[in-house]
Amino acid sequence: MFKFDGKHVSIREFTDKEIADNSYYEWLRDYSVVRNIYRMEYLKPISRDMIYDYLKKVLSSPNDSMFAIYTLIEEKFIGTLKIGHIDWRSGVCDLGIMIGDPESRGKGYSKEAVILGCDYAFRILSLRKVTGGAYADNAPMIKAFLNVGFIEEGRKRMELLVEGKYLDHVLIGLIKEEFYSHN
Repeated sequence: MFKFDGKHVSIREFTDKEIADNSYYEWLRDYSVVRNIYRMEYLKPISRDMIYDYLKKVLSSPNDSMFAIYTLIEEKFIGTLKIGHIDWRSGVCDLGIMIGDPESRGKGYSKEAVILGCDYAFRILSLRKVTGGAYADNAPMIKAFLNVGFIEEGRKRMELLVEGKYLDHVLIGLIKEEFYSHN
């Protein structure tokens, strides 16, 4: 099994163990989680079979990688990291983080997971650029990306509808050389 350790968290191959984990399903039904990853469709009635089918597609895709985030000391499953939409020709991918476990938020785990995900994308997958995004009000996620060395590349003004209000979609990116000179 693939495992990539940081100081406080590790990213591991996402398996049937995580799919079957009841907390994972609960995170996908938790408004505070799906709001932060802008996946409100998860709040619609959705079965475990639908989630399983989606994850199997992601896991078998040649253009996506899915990981579970675990704390190192407690060995607790706290979230997910997805490297998606890999464009092998241009060497670019998107990176997304979901810290589902409420007790694990605000402890710097997102930043460390972003570092591990970027290192994996650059060193293992040989990509040259990682991109990401968040709505403008998601300050913790934007901060995690910026602290790793990402640069705001643009904004789609009033792009995302959150709680009846249109918010900017902040677009960020990081080039391989910038990552290794920053971290």
